Amino acid sequence: MTKYPWSIIIRLIAFFAPLFLLHWYAKNAFAYAKTQEHHGDTGLGIAILLGLTSLVMLVGFFVDIVIQIRRKRMLNVLADVFILSLLLMPFGWFACNWYGGHDTSICAVPVDLFSRFLDWLNQ
Repeated sequence: MTKYPWSIIIRLIAFFAPLFLLHWYAKNAFAYAKTQEHHGDTGLGIAILLGLTSLVMLVGFFVDIVIQIRRKRMLNVLADVFILSLLLMPFGWFACNWYGGHDTSICAVPVDLFSRFLDWLNQ
């Protein structure tokens, strides 16, 4: 039982560290691109890196949740479910905006949460 808190902390670090590093890299890349005469495709490169990072994390945490379910470590399963819900939130936001489901209650949560997150990033 004493290993569970450390395993949850390690999972959260494994989730937040790559995203923090990518955010730091993006800020520096955009600042450097502003000084250039030709800005290039900095945003496209960052978007591709974000997509690859998210895909690797999705696959990794899906595999981990299957392993944790087999080992019956429910605290780790809950941590993985939390992280996977954070990773899948943008897909819910895009699906609700794409298909126009703003009025439904199932779309209210992802649209509201992800919109607040985007507003927080713009501050």
